Parts: sequence; C-alpha cells; structure tokens
Amino acid sequence: MAFNTGKLLPVILVLFSPSQPTSADEVQPNNTPAAAISTLIAEKQNSLLIKPDFSKQADQLLSLYQLANNQFLWLGDSQSQTNIDAALAILTNAGADGLDPRDYDADVLKQTFELATAIPPSAINELAKFDTALSIALLRFVNDLHHGRVNPQQLNYPSPFGSKQFIEAAHLIKQAIDQHSVAQLPEAAQPKYKQYQQLKQILADYRKAPADGNFEPLIFEKALRPGEHHPQLDELRQRLITLNAMTPETADLQPEKFYSKKLQAGVKEFQRQNNLQADGIIGKETAAKLNQSLEQKILQIELAMERLRWLPDDITGPVIIVNIPAFQLRAFNSVNEADILSMKVIVGKAEKNQTPVLLEDMKYLEFMPYWNIPSSIMKKEILPKMYNNLGYLQSQDIELVQLYSKQDSGWYSVFDDIKHGRVRARQRPGKKNPLGKVKFIFPNKEDVYLHDTSSPSLFNRNQRDLSHGCVRVAEAEKLAEFVLGNQPETNWDLAAIQQAMSGSKTRRVSLSNPIPVLFFYTTTFVDQDNQIHFYRDIYNQDEVLEKALGRMPFPDNSSLVTAKTTTSG
Repeated sequence: MAFNTGKLLPVILVLFSPSQPTSADEVQPNNTPAAAISTLIAEKQNSLLIKPDFSKQADQLLSLYQLANNQFLWLGDSQSQTNIDAALAILTNAGADGLDPRDYDADVLKQTFELATAIPPSAINELAKFDTALSIALLRFVNDLHHGRVNPQQLNYPSPFGSKQFIEAAHLIKQAIDQHSVAQLPEAAQPKYKQYQQLKQILADYRKAPADGNFEPLIFEKALRPGEHHPQLDELRQRLITLNAMTPETADLQPEKFYSKKLQAGVKEFQRQNNLQADGIIGKETAAKLNQSLEQKILQIELAMERLRWLPDDITGPVIIVNIPAFQLRAFNSVNEADILSMKVIVGKAEKNQTPVLLEDMKYLEFMPYWNIPSSIMKKEILPKMYNNLGYLQSQDIELVQLYSKQDSGWYSVFDDIKHGRVRARQRPGKKNPLGKVKFIFPNKEDVYLHDTSSPSLFNRNQRDLSHGCVRVAEAEKLAEFVLGNQPETNWDLAAIQQAMSGSKTRRVSLSNPIPVLFFYTTTFVDQDNQIHFYRDIYNQDEVLEKALGRMPFPDNSSLVTAKTTTSG
C-alpha cells in the first residue's frame, strides 16, 4: 500500500505557520513528550498506521517508553539517523523472514519519516505520533518474528505449540537503540533452530531467482516414459536446471528429440528432492510438482518458517521428529545437529484418521506388545468379520478380557457385550499383531504412539497415509537402539534388543531420561546437505494456515488442523 504524502504536506505547512508556538513560553504546560506519548498510548490509536488500533501492543509500548523516561526514542533530542534507518530497513526487509512488510507499514513509515525530519521541535503531538508509529511497527515485527503471526491454539494445536517464553520486546528494542544495534534485532528475535536459518537462506535464493511471470506449464497428456517423444523436452530440461535438479554442465544443450537418459537422470533427482518415487517416469504427481511455480514454493517456505516459530525454545537432544506429510522420522542428538537416524514411516489416513501434531516425552517402550483394540475398530472392522466367521478371533490371536456380562447366554451375548463396550479385546504378541515387536509410548490425549509393524511391504509405497492415527516405523530395531542407547548406564546393546524382539513375553522398559517426541507438520524441509524438499499437503493444513494468515474466518472447527484418532497400527 502506497502512502499518500500529499495528504500530509498540509499538516507540515500548518506546523510551520505563524500560529504555531515559537518559544518555550508559548508551549502549553501539558504539551510535553511525556504528556503526548501518554495520551496517545491511552487512546491506543495511531492514525499514521494502516492498522491504527495498537491495543495488542499497548502494554509493551507503555513499557518501552517508560524505559526511556517517556521521551522520544527516535525523534527529538535523541534522534539518531542510524537507528531510524536501521529500524526502517528491518521493516522493509521483513520478507527475508517470510513476513509481509505491509504488516509493519514499511512503505508508509519510510515516507512519513522523510517528512518527520522537517517538523519543528514545538510540534510535540505530531512528533509523538511519528515516534510511536515506528515503535509500534517494530514491536509488531519482533513479536511476529518470535511467536508467529498466527496463534496455533486457534488451529487446534496442543499447548506446547505457541507457548514459548514471552519475548521482552520492549527491553530488546530499548537496548538495541541505546547500543546502536537495531540492525541485529531480527537475529535476537528469530527462532534459533538451524532449520529456520536454512529455510531463510533458501528463501533469499528463491527471491533472487528470475520472476516466473511468463511461467508456462509443461503439459503431459499421459505419463512420459524413457525414449518417448514430447514437444516440450527443451522446456523440461530448462525447468530441471532452474529447479537445481540438473546443471548446465550435465545437461545436453542440444535440442532434444526423445526423452533421453540425461533428462531421466534430472527427473530422478527432481523426484528424490520431492519425495517421489525416483523412477524417471513423469506421471501425474511428478508433472504437478514440475508445474509448481516459484511463487508457490516461496509460500510453502514461508509457511514452514511460521510453524517453526510455534515451537518451544527449550527442545534439546536427543529428540525424535516425525514430519507427517514427508512420511519420515528423524532422530537427533540435538535439533541443531545432523540427524543420526532417518527412516520411512506410515501415518494416519488423510480423510478419517489424521495423525495429530504433538510434543510429548517418551516414557517407556514395550517389546512384544499386546494390541489393545480400540472399540471403534472392534465395532466397525472386526465385529462384521466375526458374524461371517465364528472362529475369527481365535484365528487372529485376539482374546476378550474383562467380560462383565452376568449371565452367559451363549455366543450371541459376546456380540452384545462388544457392541455395548462391556468387553475389551486385545491381540496377543506375535506375527499377526499389527504393532510388530515393539512400541514406543509417550502418553498423550490422542493415545497415539510409534510402533513396529507386521506389514513392512507398505513402506514401499510413496503415499503412506495408511494407519488409524499411530505412526508405524520402518526400522523399529534401530529406533529402539537410539532410544535405549541414550539412557544412562544402559545394558541395552543391539544383542539385548534383538533378543527382546524375538521373545514371547511382553517386556516394558522405562526410560530414566525421557526423550522428546515431536509430531510436526511441514511441507518444506531442508536436509543436512542443504537440499530443500517439498511435500504434498496431505491433510490440507497449508490451506488452513494460508486462510489464517489472510485473517479469513472459519465457519467452524471441523476443517482445522487435527482430527481425532483411533489408536491402531
């Protein structure tokens, strides 16, 4: 939004007119910086701002000016052009952190401060308006950079998200002004995670890339396979170079007639970058990713940076992180170090049983676990099979426990007890148990957990939202080794873990040092090789966050982030 300086010029002219006070004797007793600032803060309105209501920043603004003895921070006797220029530069460059400069009146303040330098010292009220406008904008920026623009609680995120320590923005800004280090404010306020810095650097690179206003889609009427002809092969090659899946040195710059091996290599690299099956065949998903514009990718990066602002500051290692849309688990000794373990996972079904975002401490694990079958699964999936096969429970090693029926009127009383929840069913440990040979427990209200699986072939799929909400891990033995290896004075070496996973009895192992487990949702991730990956928005959470950032109201909570889950494998 451009600011109309023409509307402000008459104000400036009036300020210079003879009717204005020309000496200290002519200034009203209450016409002091302290009085003007106090009045303005009490009104919680500043007409110089696009969003004049600063109620949310009023308390911090009051604290900030109290630290300055209620004197001007930017103008008046304390004016420092270096501080002003640095503050305006921060707001103008808010896009570097995935924020919108318009939210902080960057253009408006840049133009108004050019005029503010012409205001005489006697125009106290106008100076107060200018001075506080810049302070309000900077407070908004610092808070958004530290906490995020959206409160994740409004998106059904659990309490650990968005509950990081409140930033003392007023003290931070006042100290920066006094030390002439205003330019360092973003570094002090931004998330301290390495992933954030990686995303910020890649965002800067993407913003420097040539604009794709003339972006032409690649049209694939059917899957393109090696050796086949396509009229846009040269455009495909250029697209792969632009997307860093090929380099000009590795590409054959001669006109392409057929889908060559060099192009296939570039497509495979692109597929790997985007969590697709690297087969070199351009099918529906690969084509959609190839046609994703630069603007769309920048938006995904901005959403990822926003979500990182919601994380607490005190997550330390070791830590286990599951990125839901990536179908990936990574284990770290520290969140800012390279991962030491990475494996495929299976998450909850997109339509019915979404895996929730959460942050909890893993307290124990169980080798050769029972599966306590949720009543919903029992009624919807198992009961119909029992009607058709009276021996189904026995064939699946499922036992009924806690049968409260007072009178045993035969087999049909069991059906009735199941329907009305008077019995609990559980599947014994063994090859048929969907939890596999070990499960990892971090108590949470959604009752989800990490576990092994009896169906490892499902990890061969690229799209792995297949569970009832829990997360199945591809390499449970390695995960157990990571978890138990991070316990003090542990006797759990690989041989002991393998023995426990091949036994016949359930064995619980409590952790003396609980390990944080983060179920996170981000469709953009930068790996340890500084390679960026983009993932499908399987639960449509990017769309929800986009709407929240656009301040579009939701009709209800039914479409928001998490769905209630039913515990399963």
